[in-house]
Amino acid sequence: MGPSVERRQRIRSVRLSRRGGVLDAEELKGWHRHWREPYRFMLAIPWPGFLLSIAASYLLLNLAFTLLYALDLDGIGGAPGGQRLSVLDAFFFSVQTLGSIGYGVLHPTSLWVNLVVTVEAFFGLLFIAVTTGLAFARFSRSRARLRFSRVATIEPWQGHPTLTFRVANVRQNSLVDGRIRASLATNEESGGRRMRRLVPLPLVRDQSISFQLMWTVMHRVDQLSPLFGLSREELERRQAEILVAFQGLDEILLAPVHFRCSYGAADLRLGEQFRDMVQIDGPDSVFLDFSCFDATDPLDPALPPETPGHGEAESRSPDPPAPHRWD
Repeated sequence: MGPSVERRQRIRSVRLSRRGGVLDAEELKGWHRHWREPYRFMLAIPWPGFLLSIAASYLLLNLAFTLLYALDLDGIGGAPGGQRLSVLDAFFFSVQTLGSIGYGVLHPTSLWVNLVVTVEAFFGLLFIAVTTGLAFARFSRSRARLRFSRVATIEPWQGHPTLTFRVANVRQNSLVDGRIRASLATNEESGGRRMRRLVPLPLVRDQSISFQLMWTVMHRVDQLSPLFGLSREELERRQAEILVAFQGLDEILLAPVHFRCSYGAADLRLGEQFRDMVQIDGPDSVFLDFSCFDATDPLDPALPPETPGHGEAESRSPDPPAPHRWD
C-alpha cells in the first residue's frame, strides 16, 4: 500500500465585524465560496433570491441552447409561410423543448437539431427534478419563530446577581423537549497569541418539556460563573458576547427546530430588571402582557435582595446561594 495522502483545504482569510452587536465572520475576496456548496446556498438564501436564481438559471440554459440552434436555423421546420426562422424563434423553440410543451408547430428536421433537442430534453428533466426538490426542501423545513428579548439584565434573584433574558414562542405551538444553551465568548491573549474562547454558562433551567409561551432564562453569577467580577469595560475590551442556542421538536411537523442569538456588552442592563408581564384581570383571570417583553425598570433600592424582582410565566427552582455584589 502506498503512503496515505492528506487532502488539505485552502485556508481562507476572514474579517471579524460587528453587526448589530454580534461578531460575524466575513470572508475576504471569497464571493465564489457560495457556489462550492450550491445546495446549502439555495436553501439559505431568502425566497426572492431563490426564485431569482431559478429564473436566471432557466434563462441562461435556454440562451445556451438557442446558440446551438442558431448554428442550423434551417434544421427547424414548421415556420409559417416557409420563412427562415430567427434567433428569437430558436429561443422560443428551446423554451418549448426544455419544458416538454410540444405545441407541434416548430419541429426538428436536421440531424444537428435533433441531437440538440435530445440533449436539451435530458437537461430539461434534470432542471425540473432539481428545482422541484429544492422547492420541496425549502417548504418542508421547520423553523422556530422565537423572539428573544433585545437586552439582557443583571438583576438580583434569590439574593444573587443573575443574568436574565426572555424567550417567547411567537407561533405559540408547542415545542417539545426545548433546550437552551448559553456560552460566553471573549477574546483572550496567551503567549502573545490571540484566541476566541467559548465558556459554557450553566443555566438555572436549560430545558422545558413543552415550550409554548415564554421562557425566562437565567444564569447565576457566582464565584463559578465566567462573568464573575467582570465589569462592562472589561467585557467591551474583550469583545464579549453571550451566545444563545435553542433546539426543540415541532410537535406538528415532528421535525427539529433551531434558533440562535447573541448579546454583546452593550446589550447588558446592569442595575435594571425586566418589567413584570403577569397582569391580574380578575379573581380567576391572569394574562401575559407581551408589550412589556423588552421593557426594563431600574432596580428598587428598597427591594430585599432575597426577593425576585418580577413575576414570571415559568417557575424558578429555589436554590439560594450566598449573596455577591455584581461589580
